[in-house]
Order: sequence, then C-alpha cells, then structure tokens
Amino acid sequence: MPSNSTGSDPTDQRNADSSIGAFTSSLVVNTAVAAGMFVAFCIVRHWNRKIYQPRTYLVPEAVRSPPLPPGIFSWVTASFSVKDTELLEKVGLDAYMFLRFLRMSAMFFAGCTLLAIPILIPLNVVNGSNIGGLANMTIGNVRQSWRLWFHLILTIVFCSAAVVLLWREMQEYTRRRHAYLLSEKHAKTPQATTILVTAIPEGLNTEDALYNIFNNFPSGVKKIWLTRHPKNIVELCKERDDIVKKLEMAIYNYIRSAYGKKKGKKEHEEKEPVRPIGRTSIIPCVGKKVDLIDIYSNRLAQLNREISGAQEAGSVSTLNSAFIQFHTQFAAHSAVQTVVHPTTFNMAPMYAEISPLDVVWANMGMHVIFRKARHFLSLGAATALALFWTVPVIFVSSIANIASIVETFSFLAFLQNLPPAALGIIEGVLPPVFLAILMALLPMILTVMATYEGHVRYSSITLSVMSKFFFFLVINVLLVSTLSGGFLKTWNQISKNGFNFFQIINLLSENLPAASTFFITYTLLKAFTGPVLELLQITPLILNFLFTTLLAKSPRQIWDIQGRLISANYGIIFPPQTLMFCIGIVFSTMAPLILPFVTFYFIMFYFVYRHQFLYIYHQPIETGGLAFPKAVKQSFTGIFISEITILGIFLAKQATLNIVPQMVLMIILIAATAFSLSSLNQAFNPLVTFLPVALFSKDLHVDKDGFVTNGNPAKALAQVFVSTIAGAEEGVKSVKNRAQQFVAKITGLQEDKSVMAMDNLSNHKLTRVSDVPTIDSGANHPVSQPSQPQFEMSKQEYYDTVEIDSYNRASSIMKLHGAPYEHSPSYDQHIHPFAGASLDQHIHPLAGANLGNHQFSQHLSSPPLHHPYMQPGRSESSLRDRSTSFVSKPASVMDRPVSYMDRPVSFKMSDNALSGRDDQLPEPSHVDAELERMHDRAYCHPAIYNVQTPVWLPLDTRGLVQDVVSKLTSMGIVVATDGAGLNAMTAKASVGDIIYAPGEEERYRLERGE
Repeated sequence: MPSNSTGSDPTDQRNADSSIGAFTSSLVVNTAVAAGMFVAFCIVRHWNRKIYQPRTYLVPEAVRSPPLPPGIFSWVTASFSVKDTELLEKVGLDAYMFLRFLRMSAMFFAGCTLLAIPILIPLNVVNGSNIGGLANMTIGNVRQSWRLWFHLILTIVFCSAAVVLLWREMQEYTRRRHAYLLSEKHAKTPQATTILVTAIPEGLNTEDALYNIFNNFPSGVKKIWLTRHPKNIVELCKERDDIVKKLEMAIYNYIRSAYGKKKGKKEHEEKEPVRPIGRTSIIPCVGKKVDLIDIYSNRLAQLNREISGAQEAGSVSTLNSAFIQFHTQFAAHSAVQTVVHPTTFNMAPMYAEISPLDVVWANMGMHVIFRKARHFLSLGAATALALFWTVPVIFVSSIANIASIVETFSFLAFLQNLPPAALGIIEGVLPPVFLAILMALLPMILTVMATYEGHVRYSSITLSVMSKFFFFLVINVLLVSTLSGGFLKTWNQISKNGFNFFQIINLLSENLPAASTFFITYTLLKAFTGPVLELLQITPLILNFLFTTLLAKSPRQIWDIQGRLISANYGIIFPPQTLMFCIGIVFSTMAPLILPFVTFYFIMFYFVYRHQFLYIYHQPIETGGLAFPKAVKQSFTGIFISEITILGIFLAKQATLNIVPQMVLMIILIAATAFSLSSLNQAFNPLVTFLPVALFSKDLHVDKDGFVTNGNPAKALAQVFVSTIAGAEEGVKSVKNRAQQFVAKITGLQEDKSVMAMDNLSNHKLTRVSDVPTIDSGANHPVSQPSQPQFEMSKQEYYDTVEIDSYNRASSIMKLHGAPYEHSPSYDQHIHPFAGASLDQHIHPLAGANLGNHQFSQHLSSPPLHHPYMQPGRSESSLRDRSTSFVSKPASVMDRPVSYMDRPVSFKMSDNALSGRDDQLPEPSHVDAELERMHDRAYCHPAIYNVQTPVWLPLDTRGLVQDVVSKLTSMGIVVATDGAGLNAMTAKASVGDIIYAPGEEERYRLERGE
C-alpha cells in the first residue's frame, strides 16, 4: 500500500520526530522529578509529625490512625492494612466515596488497556496513512473502513462498561448514604432531625405560625429557631476577637522579657519584666506610644460590657428563614419533600440534614429571587471567564507543536534550530506545566463567585465550585487544547492547498487525533508528579517551618500552626479526577496509547489519597458523600464527548470510506447513553436527597452496609423452601411437615444481630393513634383519643391552667434573645433575669397542678449553670475531669438559651411520652442539659450567644502570669492557661496535652457529631 504523500513531507517528518521527542522528554523529566520528590518525602516525613501524620494524635481516639512504621513503603502497607469498613468509619462517607471513584476508574481503565492496546494499536499502525510519530498509533492513521469496526465495537464496549460501573457505584453510594443517615451516631446529631426553611413570608415568620404548619407531620415539632442577624453585635465580636489576640501577644512579650539564658551557662537568667510599649494605629509610626497591656485590656473589658448589653437588648428583627427541629428523622425528611406554601418562591427551598457548622449566616436573609438573580449573574460571569480563559490556554497548548507555530508566525523560526533535547523539553514539558499553573488560579476565583450566589450552606458552595471548576477544565483543557493542537496544523495545510471541502474533512480526521500527544504528556505530568506532590505537602511544610520558627510566638499562634488539621476541598480535588476520567475515555479508542498512563494515574492517586485521608486530612463537616453523585454525572460528560468525537471522525472519513453502518450504530449508542443518564437521574436523585419512607417501616430490614431486605429474611427463605416442596409426592410429606416446623421456629427466633431493623430506629419516635394518651380533665388517667398527640393535649391543658400573661412574658423573652422556640406549656413564670432577679427565684406556674399521673408539688431544679468555657481544651483521656488553672468570670443567664429555664421534664416530649408509656420519666443529667444547651446555641447566629474567647497565657516559673490573671479577672475578662507553658531557658511558649484550644469546645464537640 503506497504511503500518503503527507508522510514524505520533510516538515511532517520533523513533526513526527518532535512528537516522539516530546513524549520521551516528558517521560524522562517527569520520572526524574517524581523520583526526586519521592526521595525527599521518604526523608522528611519522619521529621514533622504535624504535617505527615497528624491524625495519629490530633483527632479523637475512635478515628485515630496508628503511627506509621519505619520503611520506604510503610505508608502504603499501613493504609492498605485498614479494611474498607474501618476506613469508612475513620474517614467518613465523603472521603470513602472519593476513594471508591478513584478505585473504580483504575479498574475500568486497566481493563480498557488490556483490550485496546493489543487490538487497536496494530490496526492503527499497519498499512496506515503513515502520518508519522505518535500519530501513527491513532485512529487518524486508519485508511481501511473494515478496521473502523474494531474502533466502533470497543467504543460501544468501553462506553457501556463505563455506564454500568457508574450505575453500580451509584447503587453502592445510595446504600452507604442511607446507612450513614440512619446510623446511631448520626441520629444523635441535631442535624438529623433539623431542617432549614427559607423564603418565609412575613406573615408566617413567627414561632406559632410555623408550629401550626409543621406540627402536622408525624411526631410533631420539637424546637423552632427564627434566624436573626444581630448586625450591631457582629462587628463588635470581630473586634473583640482581634483585641484578644493582641492582648495575648502583649502579655506574652511582657512575661518572656523576664527570662533569658546566661552566657556560657546552662541556667536561665531572671530579669525585670518590661511592659510592652507601642502604637495602636494601623498606619506605621503614627499615633502616641501607650502601654499595650493596659490599652488592650481596657478596650476588651469595654467590649465585653457593650456586647453583653447588646445581647441583653436582643434583636427584634428576624430574617426570612428558620430552623425547625422535629422529634424524628422521619418527620424532618417528610417535611422537606412537601409543598408548604401555595404561592411561588415562598417557603422553598427547604434543606434537610443541615449541620450548624455548615450554615452561611451572611446569606440567611436573602430572598429567593435575589438568590436566583445572583446565580444567573455568577453563571454568566463564569461562562465569560471560561471563554476569555481560552486565549492563554490556546497559546499554552500550541507550544506542543512548534513547527505549526513557526509556519504561522515566521519570526519564531529560530526555535526550530534548537537542539532536539531542548525542543523536546519545550514541547513535552512546558505546555502541561504552564497549563497546570494556569488552572491552579481558578479555584480562588470560582469560590468567590460561588459565595456571591447566596448559598446558605458551605457544602453547597463547595458543590458549586466543583461544577464550575469541572466546566472550566472541560472547556479549556479537554476541548480547547484538542482543537488548538490540531487546528493550527490543519489551517496551515488548508491555506497551502486551497479550500476543498473533502480535503478539509479528511485533514480534520487526521489531525484532530494528533492532539493526543499533548494529552499523553499532560497525563504523564499528572500521573508522575501529582501524587508525589500530594505526598510531599511542600507548601504546608514550608509554611509550618516559617511560622513555627519565626512568626508563631503566643500559645494561640502556636496552636493555630501545630494544632489545626487541614481538610480536603472536594470542590477542588474532585474535578481533576473526573477530567482525567473524561480524557481517558475520550482517547480510549482514538489514541489508545494514553490508556496505560491514565490507569497509572488513578492507581497512584488511589494509593496516595487513601494514605492522606487516613493520616492527614480531617473533614469538619460531613455531607454524606454529596460530591459523589455530581462526579458521576460529570463522568457522563466524557462518555458523550467520546461518542460524539468518534461519530465526527466517522463522518470525516465518510468522504473517502463507506462507513454509514458505523455512523448509524454510533448515533444509537449516543441515544442509549442519553437515556441511561436520564434514567439514572430519575432513579437516584430522590434517593440521594431524601430518606425513603419505607426505611422507617417494620417490614424493611437494613444491615450495617445499607443492604435492604423486605421482611424477615430467614422467614422468607423458609417460606421459599416450603413452596418449593409443596407439590411433592406423598412420600415427602414428612419433609414438608418438618419444613413448616422450621418456618415456625425461624419466625419465633430473635433477629440476627448483624441485621438492623429500621423500626428500632424510628418506631419509638412516631406518634400512633392507638398509643397516644390524652389527659381527661376530670380524671387522673389517660384517655385514648384518635389522631391527637399528647403534645397538643398538654398545650390545651396549659391554657386551661396557666395565665395567659405568663405565657406572653416567656414568649417575649425568648423572642428577645433569639432562643429556640419549644411550643410547650412549660414556660417559667419568672422575673426577667436582667432586671436583677436571681436565677433561683422562679415559681413554676404548674407547681401543684394536676397533670394526670404526674404531680408537681415543687419546682424542679436544673443543674447549676456554668460558664461555657469553664472547661477549656484538654486531652481526650481527661476530657471531663481535668483540673486546670482556668480563670473565668461568673456565669450569667446569657450563657444558655432562655428556653432552658427550668421546666417540668414531662413537657419536653421525651420518647416515653411519645410512645405512650406511663412510667416515671428520668430526670436529665447535667451532661445531657449541657449538650442540649450546646445544640440550642448552635442554630443561633454566633454573635447572639457569643462569649469572649479566653485570653490564653502560658504559665511561668516566677508566677508573673498569676498577677496578670488576677487583674484581668477583676475586669471581667476570661483567661485560660490550659496546656501552655513558658520555657525559662529559651523564653519561648509551648503548647501540649490538649486537643482543642480554649474557647473552641463547642465547635470541637459539634465536629465530633455530638
């Protein structure tokens, strides 16, 4: 077969040589760089435990990883010794599904490699058009139509396999998510039963109105928080936090000035401490010099008084949103699936499973119309940015073909005279490096855009960034780089030979696959250097060294560097993985040489990220893997691009080859893929977003991995056995009798402990018509009335027993301070606490009232109030009983919501009351009350119950700190010395034996899921 004249052109020969040189240079350089960085990682990973294995000591013991043993590859064996079930418990569902995506991609492309390499490369190379270089291994080199059948068949196989795998992974994710949401650990968190309602009309934005609407759901409403934004307090709280840090630094400088090391001796020298003097102006060298300790302590005391007064005054204005907590998870998920308001854009959208740490308070008051307008503007800005971003991307990707650039821009002809090695580095190394740097700038810009859209959850911002980032990567890396890589060469040949339609189509079919050289080098860069860079953590390592050695001095500054864990942002780390999936499947049959490198990429990143999530990353907010469904749908983008590209190549080759049947089959494949995606969305979108109602049924059983069985599995198996032998001969009647006895025996047995019945999770929380007692006003025993819960009866009895003005006063106090609303008759008839009354001077309005089986003859006292930071950060082993040198101001009523004023426990709607049991209700422990108080505060704006962050000071041997502490305490300033000390020899502070800093207990406990 005579070769095409294109292959004999000296320019084409240079292009072929340059593509091979670019591939070789990229392979050599990336391998050398990766090897060097891996050696550096093996050396430095034992130097800094904070950077390379902080999860061995900075996280709770339940999710702590064992220390890494010595050895070059010990980090691999240590991470793979952890089973998947244990891995899921340690890293969470978000990280687990991210790792499953990497593992699925590695297995998929490994299979593609085994099929495509031995089949397609010989078909592409032998008796082809001899384009030259690596392009000989692409579909553009094929000249005979029968060979394209193999490309078509493998395209169908690969795309179908990808769709099947994605469906299977979505089924696995759905089961895992349901098991996570229904787990005992998650059920204890406030987010399991709390929803967020947005865009509430003004007339319905009251506790009573919301209660009347949402109490129709099973088990009813437990608490309501109307969102308030105390604008007058927010700025004061920010200033107070800044003043605390400045005061800590000033006092630290004062204490350390009294210590020093004697010259030539191993003893410390005691000196007279020097009061720090300086200027407080932002502008350098401007303002009068003052005593910094005095000025900051006085300002802090003043801010404490101002903030306390503003908090007591309360915020009378509410935003158009509210948090509503139900008694059961079933009610919460039922509520968010219901259309609440009859008019458009009112009381929608509603969000379930919303964590207090996930709330974006700045966007809580935004109306849905403005939110949609902002989303539209952000989308337009992102699209425009993507289009303008193509200009530098085209330039960068064009560097991979110097010959085409020289033909277009003749003044760059000197580049062709460079040595082959230098030319290979320019074409094979620089383009992917420049493109990676260019794309690294995008996440910061996209995060600003996503925040502007008005999302009310930080996790929604992350998912928005994930969508935009993937859109950018597909447009500017996959599509633009592909077109620009073959466009210049095609344009030059068209300009030389004239504009002939069939020639243009033929050239495009040959040159577009030639762009695979760029993506092979891009994949090499990512596969070799990407995982090792992730392991090395070069940026955190350098910053940690600089801050620890030079900048961090006070205990809080040291803790911010040594005590805080970094987290993985799935909006940034997921899109590159889905992009590589798209690149791999697009070029799987078009340029199969890329497949082994894509496989290597996913294998390496799976190893690395498995280690990183076990030993480095810690996620403060667990979303239950919500990024995974989006990644699956993004993967379909690559499948569609692959199918459309192959169809376009077939259409291009139709000018010279008769391949109509292949084109028809490709169109059918595209339609089938579209149907599969539509079915996937229809099948899984509701299951991912909400918990199915059937999961709360007695007749449904779910094991710990989320596998669902309808009815008792043992009983069902036995019944199948019986039905199988039902038509047997008379001689086997005895066998049938024994089988029936087996059924009866199995049915009467206890459930297998490995199977979790969903009714155990929800049955005791649901209100039943037959079980709910109501109180007869003329008798002392409960009377059953259909469809009216005990909570409603208690409400009625309250209005019959208690004066209305007592109710109004309690409600007004709660509204004043933004406390959670509990529609309960147990409000206290008390004097306003800020009017000088003691907290113990409460006479309960129901004292001595006849409440069915509960007689209250005296006021039930609650546990003593404590300042929320009286128990500062401490080690895990002594979380509750460790004695500290913490000094604090006395507790006040602002330390807890007003809804936690003392009340009869029978009106808290406990599980006993809901299930209709009449036994004595246990008195809540102090730990339970503290945890409940923390949950109440969590769903209020942080400024409403904001208390001063303790001034964290190090203890010294001379006792200078105690004098400072005494003075600050007398001014009403909270101080802590927990875990901090001063080395007398070096005059430097140190921090140890704590797992969170003073003032961060509530956030720590919320992150743990308490």
